[in-house]
Amino acid sequence: MSDAIWALIGVVVGGLLTGWINYGLQKRQFQHNFEMFRLENQSKETVKSILTDLLWHKKFIDRSMKALKQNIGGYTEDEIRQLLHEVGAVKITRKKDNTEWWYLKEREEERIEHLKSKS
Repeated sequence: MSDAIWALIGVVVGGLLTGWINYGLQKRQFQHNFEMFRLENQSKETVKSILTDLLWHKKFIDRSMKALKQNIGGYTEDEIRQLLHEVGAVKITRKKDNTEWWYLKEREEERIEHLKSKS
């Protein structure tokens, strides 16, 4: 075989080997980045789950910010508000004592019926 063919074979094999090595490295890098993202956001997802459970409680349709904050440690009120918005909660302010209350948008009809039955 001529030198040109050997050179072509060398280029093709080198290109395939380089591509295979780069693919393996990129795959490992992606897995590492994904795991780091998951670990960084794990606590927020846990807090969202707790907030959702509190707001889906059978007995309490809405909850005060004070009650929600008692169950969540390590977060400021503003961070809790952000997480409440992410789970689909709606903020209301009670007129009689000007306190902040939250309920899930999915439970709005249930809340209206509850308020009608109270009055």
